[in-house]
Amino acid sequence: MDTGPRRQRQGRRGSRPLSVLAAAAGATYAFWLVVSASLAPLDLLLGLAISMVLGAWAVRVLWAGDAPAVAPREVLAMPRFLLGLGHQVLAAAAHLARVVIDPRLPIQPMLIRHRTSLRRPISRVAFAQSVTLTPGTLTVDIEGGTFLIHCLGPEFARRIESGELERRVAAVFEPEAVE
Repeated sequence: MDTGPRRQRQGRRGSRPLSVLAAAAGATYAFWLVVSASLAPLDLLLGLAISMVLGAWAVRVLWAGDAPAVAPREVLAMPRFLLGLGHQVLAAAAHLARVVIDPRLPIQPMLIRHRTSLRRPISRVAFAQSVTLTPGTLTVDIEGGTFLIHCLGPEFARRIESGELERRVAAVFEPEAVE
């Protein structure tokens, strides 16, 4: 019988507390519910199974160290950020569709270096992922606060260089930096 201090229950190989796995799977499941927009029993079960697998993978691979801390204020700010990002994604997708439909296919692929003032790793990851989710742009590399971004043309590069996306990320994850 163990008489020492209570330990947190840990997953296989004692690598992470079960609560971290539950949080990762829960967040993934919440995302599944929003994206699938279905309450059919089979969809709910499938989403749960997929979320558990992805949660376990995230805990073991993505967050091999400590998981990033996300404050309740940041969680509450996410819907507004995601709506703004959705608007940017739709605008970029419409522009990309016009480029693809144009018989001249007016693309001018380029790599740009974008220096950011974002300080927190979670902010930089959110910015990099948001850039990659936006049609016509792809984060290729990050070195400190400098991002190497592939853009399909000058219009796509201008969207990054305008700083709007960076300000939106800072508003969620670095509120002290936003006036």
